[in-house]
Amino acid sequence: MGRLRRNLLVISLIAGVLSVPEGTAQAAARQSDDQDVISAINSVVVGGKAAINTRTGQGRELGPLRTVRSLVDAATDDVLGPGTLRLDASTEGPADLRSCIKNGDNRKLQTYDHFDRYANTRRGSIHFQYHPYRITAAREVEGAPTTQWEVCSVGGGQLADHRLRRMGTGIALADSENFRRIGYSWRTGSTPENYTLGLGFQVKKGPVGISASLTQKPADKLLGSHRGPWNTFMDTYDRNAVNAWWQDNCIGRWYRCWPKSGSHDFQGAIAHGLWEFPAGTEPSDVAFYFVLYAGV
Repeated sequence: MGRLRRNLLVISLIAGVLSVPEGTAQAAARQSDDQDVISAINSVVVGGKAAINTRTGQGRELGPLRTVRSLVDAATDDVLGPGTLRLDASTEGPADLRSCIKNGDNRKLQTYDHFDRYANTRRGSIHFQYHPYRITAAREVEGAPTTQWEVCSVGGGQLADHRLRRMGTGIALADSENFRRIGYSWRTGSTPENYTLGLGFQVKKGPVGISASLTQKPADKLLGSHRGPWNTFMDTYDRNAVNAWWQDNCIGRWYRCWPKSGSHDFQGAIAHGLWEFPAGTEPSDVAFYFVLYAGV
Protein backbone atom coordinates (compact mmCIF):
# COMPACT_ATOMS: atom_id res chain seq x y z
CA MET A 1 0.00 0.00 0.00
CA GLY A 2 2.93 2.37 0.66
CA ARG A 3 4.04 2.28 -2.94
CA LEU A 4 0.49 2.80 -4.14
CA ARG A 5 -0.01 5.79 -1.88
CA ARG A 6 3.13 7.45 -3.22
CA ASN A 7 1.55 7.34 -6.67
CA LEU A 8 -1.82 8.69 -5.61
CA LEU A 9 -2.74 12.24 -6.42
CA VAL A 10 -4.66 14.68 -4.28
CA ILE A 11 -8.20 14.65 -5.51
CA SER A 12 -9.84 17.88 -6.50
CA LEU A 13 -13.52 17.16 -6.94
CA ILE A 14 -16.48 19.46 -7.28
CA ALA A 15 -20.08 18.20 -7.19
CA GLY A 16 -22.90 20.71 -7.28
CA VAL A 17 -22.05 23.22 -4.53
CA LEU A 18 -18.86 21.49 -3.28
CA SER A 19 -15.43 23.10 -3.78
CA VAL A 20 -11.76 22.72 -2.83
CA PRO A 21 -8.92 25.20 -2.29
CA GLU A 22 -7.37 26.46 -5.50
CA GLY A 23 -3.88 25.28 -4.54
CA THR A 24 -5.06 21.71 -4.06
CA ALA A 25 -6.73 21.65 -7.47
CA GLN A 26 -3.61 23.04 -9.18
CA ALA A 27 -1.37 20.49 -7.51
CA ALA A 28 -3.61 17.62 -8.66
CA ALA A 29 -3.70 18.99 -12.20
CA ARG A 30 0.10 19.19 -12.43
CA GLN A 31 0.47 15.54 -11.45
CA SER A 32 -2.36 14.08 -13.55
CA ASP A 33 0.06 12.57 -16.12
CA ASP A 34 0.98 9.92 -13.55
CA GLN A 35 -2.40 8.20 -13.78
CA ASP A 36 -1.26 5.26 -15.93
CA VAL A 37 1.17 3.98 -13.29
CA ILE A 38 -1.68 3.06 -10.94
CA SER A 39 -2.95 -0.50 -11.40
CA ALA A 40 -6.40 0.22 -10.01
CA ILE A 41 -9.65 1.95 -10.84
CA ASN A 42 -10.66 5.33 -9.58
CA SER A 43 -14.45 5.11 -9.59
CA VAL A 44 -16.61 8.19 -9.86
CA VAL A 45 -20.40 8.30 -9.64
CA VAL A 46 -22.13 11.59 -10.39
CA GLY A 47 -25.86 11.57 -9.83
CA GLY A 48 -28.88 13.22 -8.34
CA LYS A 49 -32.63 13.13 -8.00
CA ALA A 50 -34.90 14.87 -10.49
CA ALA A 51 -38.68 15.16 -10.69
CA ILE A 52 -41.31 15.90 -13.32
CA ASN A 53 -44.64 17.41 -12.37
CA THR A 54 -47.41 15.52 -14.16
CA ARG A 55 -49.75 18.54 -14.11
CA THR A 56 -47.39 21.22 -15.45
CA GLY A 57 -44.89 19.01 -17.26
CA GLN A 58 -42.03 20.93 -15.65
CA GLY A 59 -38.90 19.06 -14.66
CA ARG A 60 -36.50 20.13 -11.93
CA GLU A 61 -33.42 18.95 -10.10
CA LEU A 62 -34.01 18.13 -6.43
CA GLY A 63 -30.90 19.46 -4.73
CA PRO A 64 -27.21 19.30 -5.67
CA LEU A 65 -25.61 16.30 -7.31
CA ARG A 66 -24.28 13.53 -5.11
CA THR A 67 -20.78 12.33 -5.90
CA VAL A 68 -19.19 9.09 -4.73
CA ARG A 69 -15.58 8.31 -5.47
CA SER A 70 -13.07 5.73 -4.28
CA LEU A 71 -10.03 3.83 -5.44
CA VAL A 72 -11.17 0.31 -6.32
CA ASP A 73 -8.99 -2.71 -7.06
CA ALA A 74 -9.64 -3.82 -10.64
CA ALA A 75 -9.56 -7.54 -9.83
CA THR A 76 -11.49 -7.70 -6.57
CA ASP A 77 -13.51 -4.44 -6.49
CA ASP A 78 -12.17 -3.88 -2.96
CA VAL A 79 -12.04 -0.23 -1.93
CA LEU A 80 -8.39 0.76 -1.37
CA GLY A 81 -8.35 4.41 -0.43
CA PRO A 82 -8.71 8.01 -1.66
CA GLY A 83 -9.45 8.73 -5.30
CA THR A 84 -7.18 10.22 -7.92
CA LEU A 85 -9.34 11.63 -10.71
CA ARG A 86 -9.72 15.39 -10.86
CA LEU A 87 -13.30 16.06 -11.87
CA ASP A 88 -15.82 18.88 -12.02
CA ALA A 89 -19.39 17.58 -11.97
CA SER A 90 -22.56 19.46 -12.85
CA THR A 91 -25.99 19.18 -14.44
CA GLU A 92 -24.94 21.46 -17.29
CA GLY A 93 -23.55 19.83 -20.40
CA PRO A 94 -22.93 20.82 -24.03
CA ALA A 95 -25.65 21.15 -26.66
CA ASP A 96 -28.49 18.62 -26.84
CA LEU A 97 -27.24 15.28 -28.16
CA ARG A 98 -30.69 14.64 -29.66
CA SER A 99 -29.93 10.98 -29.26
CA CYS A 100 -33.25 9.51 -28.09
CA ILE A 101 -35.87 9.41 -30.84
CA LYS A 102 -39.58 8.63 -30.70
CA ASN A 103 -40.76 5.98 -33.17
CA GLY A 104 -44.46 5.63 -33.95
CA ASP A 105 -47.29 7.91 -32.95
CA ASN A 106 -49.69 8.03 -30.06
CA ARG A 107 -51.58 11.18 -29.12
CA LYS A 108 -51.33 10.25 -25.44
CA LEU A 109 -47.52 10.26 -25.51
CA GLN A 110 -45.97 13.18 -23.62
CA THR A 111 -42.35 14.20 -24.16
CA TYR A 112 -40.46 16.21 -21.54
CA ASP A 113 -37.25 18.18 -21.47
CA HIS A 114 -34.18 16.03 -21.01
CA PHE A 115 -31.83 16.01 -18.01
CA ASP A 116 -28.04 16.07 -18.17
CA ARG A 117 -25.24 14.54 -16.15
CA TYR A 118 -21.96 16.12 -17.17
CA ALA A 119 -18.42 15.71 -15.83
CA ASN A 120 -15.40 17.65 -17.04
CA THR A 121 -11.68 16.97 -16.61
CA ARG A 122 -8.72 19.01 -17.85
CA ARG A 123 -8.59 17.18 -21.18
CA GLY A 124 -11.85 15.41 -21.64
CA SER A 125 -15.47 15.13 -20.63
CA ILE A 126 -18.28 12.72 -19.85
CA HIS A 127 -21.86 13.48 -20.84
CA PHE A 128 -25.05 11.44 -20.50
CA GLN A 129 -28.59 12.57 -21.23
CA TYR A 130 -31.87 11.25 -19.83
CA HIS A 131 -35.04 11.65 -21.90
CA PRO A 132 -38.35 10.94 -20.10
CA TYR A 133 -41.61 10.03 -21.85
CA ARG A 134 -45.08 9.30 -20.48
CA ILE A 135 -48.25 7.64 -21.81
CA THR A 136 -51.59 7.82 -19.99
CA ALA A 137 -54.16 5.05 -20.30
CA ALA A 138 -51.46 2.80 -21.72
CA ARG A 139 -53.36 -0.41 -21.02
CA GLU A 140 -55.84 -1.85 -18.54
CA VAL A 141 -54.78 -3.87 -15.51
CA GLU A 142 -57.58 -5.41 -13.46
CA GLY A 143 -60.06 -3.28 -15.36
CA ALA A 144 -58.36 0.08 -14.66
CA PRO A 145 -56.06 2.18 -16.92
CA THR A 146 -52.36 2.46 -16.17
CA THR A 147 -49.80 5.19 -16.78
CA GLN A 148 -46.36 4.27 -18.12
CA TRP A 149 -43.05 6.11 -18.09
CA GLU A 150 -40.02 5.38 -20.23
CA VAL A 151 -36.59 6.96 -19.79
CA CYS A 152 -33.96 6.66 -22.51
CA SER A 153 -30.35 7.42 -21.57
CA VAL A 154 -27.35 7.58 -23.90
CA GLY A 155 -23.90 9.12 -23.77
CA GLY A 156 -20.29 8.48 -22.91
CA GLY A 157 -16.93 10.12 -22.55
CA GLN A 158 -13.28 10.31 -23.47
CA LEU A 159 -10.54 11.34 -21.04
CA ALA A 160 -7.20 12.03 -22.70
CA ASP A 161 -5.35 12.07 -19.36
CA HIS A 162 -6.70 8.67 -18.30
CA ARG A 163 -7.34 5.20 -19.62
CA LEU A 164 -11.04 4.48 -19.27
CA ARG A 165 -11.89 1.10 -17.79
CA ARG A 166 -15.60 1.63 -17.16
CA MET A 167 -18.14 4.11 -18.49
CA GLY A 168 -21.88 3.93 -18.02
CA THR A 169 -25.25 5.27 -17.04
CA GLY A 170 -27.91 4.50 -14.46
CA ILE A 171 -31.63 5.25 -14.11
CA ALA A 172 -33.83 4.46 -11.12
CA LEU A 173 -37.40 5.37 -10.27
CA ALA A 174 -37.17 6.85 -6.77
CA ASP A 175 -39.30 4.14 -5.15
CA SER A 176 -37.58 1.62 -2.88
CA GLU A 177 -40.73 -0.28 -1.86
CA ASN A 178 -42.97 -0.94 -4.87
CA PHE A 179 -42.00 -2.80 -8.03
CA ARG A 180 -42.86 -0.41 -10.85
CA ARG A 181 -40.34 -1.50 -13.49
CA ILE A 182 -42.00 -3.57 -16.22
CA GLY A 183 -39.35 -3.35 -18.94
CA TYR A 184 -35.70 -2.55 -19.53
CA SER A 185 -33.10 -2.74 -22.27
CA TRP A 186 -29.31 -2.71 -22.42
CA ARG A 187 -26.78 -4.32 -24.72
CA THR A 188 -24.36 -7.03 -23.64
CA GLY A 189 -21.38 -8.61 -25.38
CA SER A 190 -18.58 -7.26 -27.52
CA THR A 191 -18.62 -3.54 -28.25
CA PRO A 192 -19.66 -2.78 -31.85
CA GLU A 193 -18.57 0.35 -33.67
CA ASN A 194 -22.12 1.63 -33.56
CA TYR A 195 -25.45 0.29 -32.43
CA THR A 196 -29.08 1.26 -31.90
CA LEU A 197 -31.10 0.16 -28.91
CA GLY A 198 -34.78 0.68 -28.27
CA LEU A 199 -37.64 -0.20 -25.95
CA GLY A 200 -41.36 0.03 -26.56
CA PHE A 201 -44.24 1.10 -24.37
CA GLN A 202 -46.77 -1.62 -23.56
CA VAL A 203 -49.89 0.02 -24.93
CA LYS A 204 -53.35 -1.12 -26.05
CA LYS A 205 -53.29 0.58 -29.44
CA GLY A 206 -50.52 1.72 -31.72
CA PRO A 207 -46.82 0.84 -31.36
CA VAL A 208 -44.72 3.47 -29.66
CA GLY A 209 -41.00 2.99 -29.12
CA ILE A 210 -38.01 5.07 -28.14
CA SER A 211 -34.62 4.30 -29.64
CA ALA A 212 -31.11 5.66 -29.22
CA SER A 213 -27.91 5.26 -31.23
CA LEU A 214 -24.28 5.39 -30.20
CA THR A 215 -20.98 5.30 -32.10
CA GLN A 216 -17.78 4.33 -30.31
CA LYS A 217 -14.50 2.62 -31.07
CA PRO A 218 -14.87 -1.16 -30.62
CA ALA A 219 -13.11 -2.28 -27.44
CA ASP A 220 -13.94 -5.02 -24.98
CA LYS A 221 -17.56 -5.38 -23.81
CA LEU A 222 -20.92 -3.92 -22.83
CA LEU A 223 -22.78 -4.99 -19.69
CA GLY A 224 -26.00 -4.20 -17.85
CA SER A 225 -27.60 -4.89 -14.50
CA HIS A 226 -30.26 -3.68 -12.08
CA ARG A 227 -27.32 -2.69 -9.88
CA GLY A 228 -24.50 -0.49 -11.11
CA PRO A 229 -20.83 -1.45 -11.43
CA TRP A 230 -20.12 -0.14 -7.91
CA ASN A 231 -22.05 -0.06 -4.66
CA THR A 232 -23.75 3.35 -4.36
CA PHE A 233 -26.91 4.97 -3.06
CA MET A 234 -28.57 3.67 -6.26
CA ASP A 235 -28.62 0.14 -4.80
CA THR A 236 -31.54 1.15 -2.56
CA TYR A 237 -33.69 1.41 -5.69
CA ASP A 238 -32.44 -1.67 -7.57
CA ARG A 239 -35.95 -3.12 -7.95
CA ASN A 240 -36.72 -0.07 -10.11
CA ALA A 241 -33.28 0.55 -11.65
CA VAL A 242 -31.60 0.04 -15.02
CA ASN A 243 -27.82 0.35 -15.42
CA ALA A 244 -25.65 -0.13 -18.51
CA TRP A 245 -21.93 0.34 -19.01
CA TRP A 246 -18.89 -0.32 -21.18
CA GLN A 247 -16.07 -2.21 -19.45
CA ASP A 248 -12.47 -3.12 -20.18
CA ASN A 249 -11.79 -6.86 -20.33
CA CYS A 250 -9.09 -6.62 -17.66
CA ILE A 251 -11.69 -6.10 -14.93
CA GLY A 252 -12.49 -9.25 -13.02
CA ARG A 253 -9.60 -11.24 -14.50
CA TRP A 254 -6.98 -12.92 -12.35
CA TYR A 255 -4.17 -10.91 -13.97
CA ARG A 256 -5.70 -7.57 -12.97
CA CYS A 257 -5.55 -4.26 -14.81
CA TRP A 258 -2.08 -3.06 -15.81
CA PRO A 259 -0.89 0.42 -16.85
CA LYS A 260 -1.73 -0.14 -20.52
CA SER A 261 -5.20 -1.59 -19.84
CA GLY A 262 -8.15 0.56 -20.76
CA SER A 263 -9.10 2.88 -23.59
CA HIS A 264 -8.16 6.42 -24.59
CA ASP A 265 -11.07 6.44 -27.07
CA PHE A 266 -14.69 7.51 -26.65
CA GLN A 267 -16.75 4.83 -24.90
CA GLY A 268 -20.35 4.92 -23.77
CA ALA A 269 -23.59 3.02 -23.24
CA ILE A 270 -27.36 3.12 -23.78
CA ALA A 271 -30.01 2.20 -21.21
CA HIS A 272 -33.81 2.16 -21.30
CA GLY A 273 -36.28 1.66 -18.48
CA LEU A 274 -40.06 1.30 -18.48
CA TRP A 275 -42.18 1.81 -15.35
CA GLU A 276 -45.92 1.50 -14.80
CA PHE A 277 -48.32 3.04 -12.28
CA PRO A 278 -51.70 1.36 -11.76
CA ALA A 279 -54.70 3.67 -11.60
CA GLY A 280 -54.60 6.04 -8.62
CA THR A 281 -50.96 5.33 -7.68
CA GLU A 282 -49.03 7.84 -9.78
CA PRO A 283 -47.70 10.73 -7.63
CA SER A 284 -48.04 14.32 -8.80
CA ASP A 285 -44.23 14.54 -8.96
CA VAL A 286 -42.59 11.48 -10.50
CA ALA A 287 -38.97 11.33 -9.37
CA PHE A 288 -35.98 9.51 -10.81
CA TYR A 289 -32.30 9.17 -9.98
CA PHE A 290 -30.01 9.76 -12.96
CA VAL A 291 -26.30 8.91 -12.60
CA LEU A 292 -23.17 8.45 -14.65
CA TYR A 293 -20.39 6.00 -13.82
CA ALA A 294 -16.75 6.41 -14.83
CA GLY A 295 -13.71 4.35 -13.90
CA VAL A 296 -10.07 4.87 -14.87
